[in-house]
Amino acid sequence: MIFKNNTYSIHKCKKILHHVHRRYKKKKKSLTSIQQKRFENILLSLQTAILKKDKVAADRGAKNLEKLVSIHLKKSLFEQIFDGMFAIVFAIIFAIIVRQTWFELYTIPTGSMRPTLKEKDFLIVSKTDFGINIPLMQKHLYFNKDLLKRGSIVTFSSANMDIADANMMYFYVFPGKKQLVKRLVGKPGDVLYFYGGKIYGIDSNSNPIKDFDDVWFEKIEHIPFITFEGKVDNSTKSFDNVYSPVIFYQMNEPIAMLNINQFGSIQSELVTDQSNVFTKEAEIKDYGDIWGFQNFAMARILSCNEASKFASKDLQDIKNANYYLELTHHPSIKNAKIITDEMGRLRPALGYSTSLIVLNEDSLKTIFSNLYTARFCVKNGYAYRYGSPYKTGSFLPKIKNVEDGCYEFENGIAYKVNFLGITKKLNKDHPLNQFSEEKTKLLFNLGIEFNNYFSPIRKNQTLIPHRYAYFRNKDLYLMGHTIFKKEDPALTNFLQREYKRQSSATSSNLYHPFEDLGPPINENGKLDIEFIKKYGLKIPKNMYLALGDNHAMSADSRDFGFVYQGNLKGGVNFLFWPPSQRFGKPFQPPYQPISLPKVIIWSIAGIVLIVAVVYLRRRTRKKLKF
Repeated sequence: MIFKNNTYSIHKCKKILHHVHRRYKKKKKSLTSIQQKRFENILLSLQTAILKKDKVAADRGAKNLEKLVSIHLKKSLFEQIFDGMFAIVFAIIFAIIVRQTWFELYTIPTGSMRPTLKEKDFLIVSKTDFGINIPLMQKHLYFNKDLLKRGSIVTFSSANMDIADANMMYFYVFPGKKQLVKRLVGKPGDVLYFYGGKIYGIDSNSNPIKDFDDVWFEKIEHIPFITFEGKVDNSTKSFDNVYSPVIFYQMNEPIAMLNINQFGSIQSELVTDQSNVFTKEAEIKDYGDIWGFQNFAMARILSCNEASKFASKDLQDIKNANYYLELTHHPSIKNAKIITDEMGRLRPALGYSTSLIVLNEDSLKTIFSNLYTARFCVKNGYAYRYGSPYKTGSFLPKIKNVEDGCYEFENGIAYKVNFLGITKKLNKDHPLNQFSEEKTKLLFNLGIEFNNYFSPIRKNQTLIPHRYAYFRNKDLYLMGHTIFKKEDPALTNFLQREYKRQSSATSSNLYHPFEDLGPPINENGKLDIEFIKKYGLKIPKNMYLALGDNHAMSADSRDFGFVYQGNLKGGVNFLFWPPSQRFGKPFQPPYQPISLPKVIIWSIAGIVLIVAVVYLRRRTRKKLKF
């Protein structure tokens, strides 16, 4: 039989001594002289035992004091409530100060930073990597932008930003704003241009940014938009049932406006200098020219039947096949059209060029072997995105022969995810790992949203999958991997059709082929600075560009705009859960180990700790006063 040791430690006896001493001094007048003498004798004997480190005597004295307190100094209900509330408030204030100025533990709620950080990851976030925060304010007591490197993973507050559902409750008591985790890509004064899933840019002194050649950017692909239309601000008024004007926002800034004039024609204007003033005399002439939009396409897989319905113009010279890769590219205000959107409204919309590439079985296998998806759950044969509520209905896609559970795809491999966020690679014979053309189409088209509304349904559909295609060195990429090499006959035939369509286009109906326009490099093999200045994304003063590594699933600066300097709160330093190859320091340039903010905050913490220890030791040795 094992007996539990009920002897109090010296440390616990100290706590009892000082707690009872404080309470005795407050309630002394309510006790008789005999009771007072008894309390004082036991308190002094307990202090002597503690100083001598006599555990037996200290244990006996502490327990005697507890008995006396329970009889003579028992707290009233009001005192118990007051003391409890005081302890909670003090703990919360202390926790807020520590979390705002020193460090905090953070849990990843979404997949916006996959594969670097995943849902349910637990992180240690340092608040001293590049500044000293003022608690509960969007300001810094000290900030050094030179300590903040491009490629660093940062946390920032959503306060005063155009972010949906930004409110939260700290400790279920205090109202606050959610914090987001993204990778810092651009700094104030940078001008950035996107090509081939990569970023090219110049800094505020017009010098090429060499950070984009580092491994932190080489292994992550970047797309300059979430959708071509971005945020759409529709007029609430209609003329002949057509809603106009319509303003399109990218980086949460107005970029273009389409308006129906009194004659029924579509007028277009473009903003390119971040002055928020629309003009027909903008230096950039079309929507697709900004930031490298023309280098990217939005992609989905169509069946032969779907292609005949939605892309009939491109089928005249194309080989019959079961499946095609549809590429929507070159958004334009010049070829604007009137559509019926998902809300049933007639409104002006951007014009696009649309192309098809034949997908044979080998091409589909290549797509399947490089597939990645959002984390998703399966229940009763239906799949829904992790973090979304399960609701039965026709909008949830069906996945056959897969047991209920949580799953994800990464680089063509399916994993099962347990409730702690730990992933396990599925066997090759698992139904999710079994290739089929139908499954490839389903998981490519719906593997991010897991919502049938993003399936091919009709022409001029605005809800399309967040899948992107681009050229790099003449090869065609999907999901960060080469799908068609430049010598592939399918790609060669595709480009021949593209150039043929371009040559046969009329002046009133221009066609832009989807081709490799090349990086912004001049004839000397150096960065074309003037080109980037003209077409690049300019980051304003005191603002930063923050993007998620998982561009397909990330609500980031492309959605809510640039991040104000005061909103930046800290840097991600360590991933301690779940156990995996990602455990430890995250994939980012290391923060400076010794810096002024760290020295100041750690010194303050050290001084507070030393003062507390010295005070407690002196209080123990100091003769009790009654």
